[in-house]
Amino acid sequence: MRMAPAVPGHATHAEELTGAAVRLPPGGVVLGSGQDGVLVVRLFRAQPVRLCIHSAGQLAQLIAYRAMALGAHVTVVTDTVSAWSRLVQSVPRGPAWFTVLPAGSRVTATGTITRPSLVIDATSDNRALPRWEQGQWQTFASVDREITPSDLHVLRTYDLLVTQRLQPTAAEIARRAFGLAPDRATWLTQMPAGVLAVAAPGQLAFGQMTVSNAEQRLLGS
Repeated sequence: MRMAPAVPGHATHAEELTGAAVRLPPGGVVLGSGQDGVLVVRLFRAQPVRLCIHSAGQLAQLIAYRAMALGAHVTVVTDTVSAWSRLVQSVPRGPAWFTVLPAGSRVTATGTITRPSLVIDATSDNRALPRWEQGQWQTFASVDREITPSDLHVLRTYDLLVTQRLQPTAAEIARRAFGLAPDRATWLTQMPAGVLAVAAPGQLAFGQMTVSNAEQRLLGS
């Protein structure tokens, strides 16, 4: 996770290109933008990644949509299959990019370096995948609509937290789970609408969530 600077433009002549280098921002899923650049999350890695998405809205669907744009296969396990129908209808036909399964279904998804896998647990009790073993180039995301004191231990098992504004109790739990400085809990409670935070152990970044016109139509936002 990092705030990537915008790529500068520069006009030059062909004879001046010897030894020229272009510095590009890091690859990953773009979640937002801020004064320091673009908020990019490296969602897929050789080692399995665990992600917690805290949102009462459609943040999980936005992340799923952008992961597919990167070439990932997305599997969603949910007890409200119909809530994902608009996204299902938007995915091009052909190779399976997107699979939505009812709660209790067996997940068989695997990931590779050329086609990583995102598995989203969007069930109400977040216990959809008791026998699923996460592999390489595979990210597991749990959608949580609330954070309570009993979640502290579970939150510590995640590599990343993506969240919108938190209530004070939830913010303190998130701060402790990711080893953030004491004042960061206050920051998490004061985010304006449309701003999200990404936490990793010892790190916290903020960005204004940017949604394209196509994404607004797709998600009904």
